[in-house]
Amino acid sequence: MDMTPQSSPDFVQRCLPAYDIGELKDVQAFGGTAGKTWRVVTDRGAWLLRLRGLRTSSDELIAFDHGLRQHLLGRRIPTATPVPTRAGQTVVRIDDRALELYAFIDGVGMRDSHARHILAEASRTLARLHRASVSYPAAQALPPVAQYASLGVPDASDRMEDPGLLCRVYDQFLKHPDAQAYGDAAQTATRWLERLRTRFDRNVYDGLPHTVTHGDFTLANLLFDEHGRLIGVFDYDWARWAPRVRDIADGMFFIGGRRRTPLRAEDIWSLTEAAELTVDRCALWLREYRDIGALAAAEFETIPLAFGARWLSVRAEGTAKVAPEDRLRFCFGNLAEPLAWLDANWPAVMALV
Repeated sequence: MDMTPQSSPDFVQRCLPAYDIGELKDVQAFGGTAGKTWRVVTDRGAWLLRLRGLRTSSDELIAFDHGLRQHLLGRRIPTATPVPTRAGQTVVRIDDRALELYAFIDGVGMRDSHARHILAEASRTLARLHRASVSYPAAQALPPVAQYASLGVPDASDRMEDPGLLCRVYDQFLKHPDAQAYGDAAQTATRWLERLRTRFDRNVYDGLPHTVTHGDFTLANLLFDEHGRLIGVFDYDWARWAPRVRDIADGMFFIGGRRRTPLRAEDIWSLTEAAELTVDRCALWLREYRDIGALAAAEFETIPLAFGARWLSVRAEGTAKVAPEDRLRFCFGNLAEPLAWLDANWPAVMALV
C-alpha cells in the first residue's frame, strides 16, 4: 500500500498497512470523543477507521463487542462488523491502543430527533435489538468493570452505574470548595444518589428483565437513510448484560428529548446537554418500544431511576474529557432540570402509555 498521508496521527498510518484495502488516497478526521474515527479513502472504496477508548480496549471486551455485532447482524439488526486484517484479525494494536476498520456506510447522522418518526424508528429498533441480543451466547460472560477508574474509584462492579460507586464519585465533586456555587444541582445529586441507593438496590435491579444492553443508545451512535429509516446502530463499547431499562431510559432522554442545540458528536458538551423532556414524546418512546418488546410494570416504575443513574454517571464520566477548571461546571450545569422534570411529570407520562 502506498502511504500518502494528509494530516493524521502516526499510529493511523502505522495501522493501515495491516489491511488489504488498496492504495490510500485520503485520510480525514471523522469524529468521536473517547473513541476517535477517521474516514479512509482508497482506490477500492471508503472505510471508517476507529480508535477504541482506553477503557474498552481489552481483548475480552473487544471479542465480546465483535461477537455481539455478528450475532445481531444474523438477526437482522442493522450494524457492522470489522474488516479483517491480512492476518484475519478484527483489531490492530499500535502501542497501547486498539483500532478497528469498517466499511464506510453512507447515511444521515441526525443532529436532532424533533421529527416524531425518527423517535419512533429508534425506539422500535431498540426493542428489536434487545430481543435479539438476549440470546447472544456470551451475554453474561464479561467480568466486573471498573467504570469509574478514571475518576479515582478503582473498584469494579458487575453492575453498570453502581449506586455505591457513583456515590463515591460524587463525594469528590461535592467536597470540592467550589461546589457550593452549584447549590441546587449539588442538592439534587445528593437526593437522587440516596434514592438510587435505597430504591434501586440490588434486589430491584436483579428482578428486572435483563438483556445485552447497548450501553450508549443515543443519536450519536445511530445512522439513518434519507427517508428516516434507521440503517445502523454502532458503538457497542459499553454493551453488557443489564436491565433493559438502562437503554430505554437513555433513548427516552437522548433521543426522545428535544435538543436545545444541534448535536455535535465530537463534542462531549454537546453529547451530554440537558435535553428538554415532554410528556407526549416520552410516552411515544415507551409506546413504540412496548409494541415490540412488552414492558413489565416494574420496568415502568424504575425507568426514572435508571435514567437518574445514567444521567448522574454520564455527567461524572464526562468530566474526564474536559479541562480541570471546567469539571464542576460540566458535572453540575443544568444537572437538576431533567431530574426535576421526571419528579413532576412521570405520572402524566404513565397516563399516556
